[in-house]
Amino acid sequence: MSYWAENNDLLERQPESEFVIKFLKQRVDDKIRRGLSGSFVLNIDATWGEGKTFFMKGLFADIKEAGHPAIMIDAWRDDFTGDPLTAVIAEFDQFLNRFKSQDRAVSTKVKKAGKELRRNVGKLSVLVGKSVAKNLVKRVVGDGTDEIIAAAKEVLPASATVDKFVDDATGEVFEFTDANIDKFAEKQLERFNEAKNSLANFQESLKHAVQALTTKDFNPPFFILVDELDRCRPTYAIEMLERIKHLFEVENVVFVLSTDTTQLSNSIKAVYGNDFDSRHYLARFFDRSYMLAAPNRRKMIRWLFENANVDTTRVSTHIQIHLVQIVEEISAQFGLEIRQIQRAIDVLATIALVWESNAEIELAIIFPMIAAFLRGNDLSDPKKLNDVFLPVVSNNTRSRHIANFNIGAVFQNLLPYGKMTLREVEREITRRGTGGPEDPSSVAYQILRSEYSATREGSAKPLFTTYAQRVRMAGRFQSGHEE
Repeated sequence: MSYWAENNDLLERQPESEFVIKFLKQRVDDKIRRGLSGSFVLNIDATWGEGKTFFMKGLFADIKEAGHPAIMIDAWRDDFTGDPLTAVIAEFDQFLNRFKSQDRAVSTKVKKAGKELRRNVGKLSVLVGKSVAKNLVKRVVGDGTDEIIAAAKEVLPASATVDKFVDDATGEVFEFTDANIDKFAEKQLERFNEAKNSLANFQESLKHAVQALTTKDFNPPFFILVDELDRCRPTYAIEMLERIKHLFEVENVVFVLSTDTTQLSNSIKAVYGNDFDSRHYLARFFDRSYMLAAPNRRKMIRWLFENANVDTTRVSTHIQIHLVQIVEEISAQFGLEIRQIQRAIDVLATIALVWESNAEIELAIIFPMIAAFLRGNDLSDPKKLNDVFLPVVSNNTRSRHIANFNIGAVFQNLLPYGKMTLREVEREITRRGTGGPEDPSSVAYQILRSEYSATREGSAKPLFTTYAQRVRMAGRFQSGHEE
């Protein structure tokens, strides 16, 4: 069974996965045919909550099913490491170590390439490491102490003294004398040249490994998927992109990154400043970007509602609209994204879980409160509750509707009964009488009468008066795997 069938592909991502794989294979083949070297980098772009990780996992499964070698890296999980190169190489190394071929010659080639790769990775630290000493050499080429001291003042904290510095690689302390500056610069340049050679050797060993893997056991290219890049520390995300661009420029290697590109752009601006053109900066790392299609909201909401363990014996509605449609329409009105809708349904499930009354929860009243709460309304006073059902649109107050039904008017009809007991409410409704089934006042009366019939607790207050507090309490729970 495919990943998509096992995981109920309501987002309909399988066709996109198949299309992306075909595109990448053709682009790599075309690149090789035209004699162009280097890897290919695809950015999968989608906003928060639209299923990037779901897509990446399915894409990973499809790539392996198509017979390609592939690894997948959770960048957010690994961003505690000092350098993203470590995460990528570690995953690649594990793949090589697990590899077994029936052809002994192929196994020998892969094993040899793995040894070469590990040997060259360590030397690359000179290129990718960060230190004051390297910044100095990078910024100044001169033969005078004054220039070096001036540079040191730029890169060292104001509290630091600049009459001496430490060579990062050896720990040796250098006095600022011309002779020692020359000695230090010479050593750094030697290391730099050695690192450049190591980079070439690293890329060559990576190329050999990919060639060995795709000789007989796998189909080219080698895929490296990097998920959750936009959730990482901005500096880590930048370094990951830099490593991919400069270190992995190898034929028949494809990187697929998943990002909320707008969010990642904003994170990069936090590092370089608001005036920095972060979109243009990101574009230079990607050969192409692919925008995931917006999900079918109704299908997704139906699936979320059915799989969130909402106790539907405790949740119902007195308006002639399906529960899923209520959730869909209210979510759209409040601008909730898919993951926020998931959170809203989870809040509803939590309220239903601890619901102690025999009366049912009225979804058409409580769900607008949940959506408003997730959008920043704390429901703490009558005015804020009123704003949920009588929103101000273009300076005009409009009653909230679900489909064509005026749910705002239902809430307004409920309010006068909030301070009465259910027995008093029953007497008042009997005295006034009720209208037709589609009349908002009639629906309000049905809600209140059903509470009285279900509980027979005449001295109790109507349950709708407790909804706001229940939403606030349930909303304080946070899922352990939320972004």
